[in-house]
Amino acid sequence: MPVLTALSAAMSIRMDGVWPFAAAAVGVAASVVLGVAAVRLERRLRVELAAVRADQAAEYSDTHARYSEEHRQFTSHMVGLLDVAAERIDAMRTQVNKLEVELNYSQHGRPGASTPSNQLAQRAEGADWNDLWPDLSDAPTVVDLVAWDDKQRMRRAGPADADADERTA
Repeated sequence: MPVLTALSAAMSIRMDGVWPFAAAAVGVAASVVLGVAAVRLERRLRVELAAVRADQAAEYSDTHARYSEEHRQFTSHMVGLLDVAAERIDAMRTQVNKLEVELNYSQHGRPGASTPSNQLAQRAEGADWNDLWPDLSDAPTVVDLVAWDDKQRMRRAGPADADADERTA
């Protein structure tokens, strides 16, 4: 627009008369008004664009802070779980080491011993499973249980069936 205004002003100087000069003056004034309006509009658009970008940056910052906090909480929770698991593993390793020592002692420390001590059973499972026989030397063996089962079968079958069972065995 300023270029056209300058051309029209130059042509009005070559032409004689007031009307071309007045038209060029009006063109210059319109060009100045439109230029000022364009500059103000551009500034307003830049301010609006900067405000929109600032809002987006603030929203991103808030979201990033929230994600970071959630990540820190999750990491803290997982580290806590791993610490508890590590403590359990350490406790189990200690118990296994004690049991291995007790087992090695029972196998090598007491030659000829056929029954393990009560301490081995209490450490392995706890005292509640062996309340029936607190001393493992009193607990029935597999041989005792098979013999008891045979006696029960003979008692139910009677003497004739017992002889038939012995013959088939």
